[in-house]
Amino acid sequence: MRERSRDLFLCGGTQSSGSTLISWCFLQRRDMNGFLDADNDLLIDIPDIGQPHTWYKTTISCFRVSELASHYQDAGWRVHPILVARDVRHVWASLCQKPYGRNGITAEDPPLRTRLRRFKEDWELFRRNGWPVIGYENFVAEPERELRRICTDLGLAWDDAMMTWPKPRASIADTKHGNHTFRESRGQGLIESLRPSRDELLPGSIPPADLDWLEAEFADFNRASCYPARAAVSRDAIDGIDRAVPSFELTRRHKWEIRRKPLRWFMHSLGFRGTLHEVSAK
Repeated sequence: MRERSRDLFLCGGTQSSGSTLISWCFLQRRDMNGFLDADNDLLIDIPDIGQPHTWYKTTISCFRVSELASHYQDAGWRVHPILVARDVRHVWASLCQKPYGRNGITAEDPPLRTRLRRFKEDWELFRRNGWPVIGYENFVAEPERELRRICTDLGLAWDDAMMTWPKPRASIADTKHGNHTFRESRGQGLIESLRPSRDELLPGSIPPADLDWLEAEFADFNRASCYPARAAVSRDAIDGIDRAVPSFELTRRHKWEIRRKPLRWFMHSLGFRGTLHEVSAK
């Protein structure tokens, strides 16, 4: 019986970090298969995918990469961690436009600040341990050089398929998730699929208090990554909103609750915004 491969290449990054594009490049390798974009709120039992190396990419939201690495080491894997990093101001601005950018207060939809703090803790750990970090902006500017560098850091031979993308989607073990923008813009290869990274933030894309927090909390990260210390953008509140306040009503759990109980759904549709207990007592 063929011995199951135990090498797990575990890639993580914030949501809206460009990690799906990088994940697709690694899944094109002849010696690798796995998960394009795994659920970020589940710790699945990763199956044998029939290749020397297993790839598993997810996003830092409910779990840190460090927690995932420990979990899969406990399950017997030899874990090789990789981190995708991007200017967190652009991450925040992008998430506010996406349906999965729920600024919630539940375990499966944590606050945006909590998600980014988890990324920061991972980045600090990667830096201390000398683990490979791929900067999204550097990847867009010089994709082959960055991919070659990461392969060297991981002890992997170079494979031109990472650039040319010969594998069809059907031959990849799991592609049930993945960034919608990536699916829409994917071309015949990496160069044809890359889009320039926007350097400037649009006015009003981040509430001013959140922008100030991002630049204070990530000052070391910005300095080490050669990102500007302060974004050249207006810091005036838009429509009186100074900070994006996390809310239960933005979460999936809220939708599950009100759909599970018709009275709650009815009261919510009428504009009632009381607590679940108050709705149930009506």
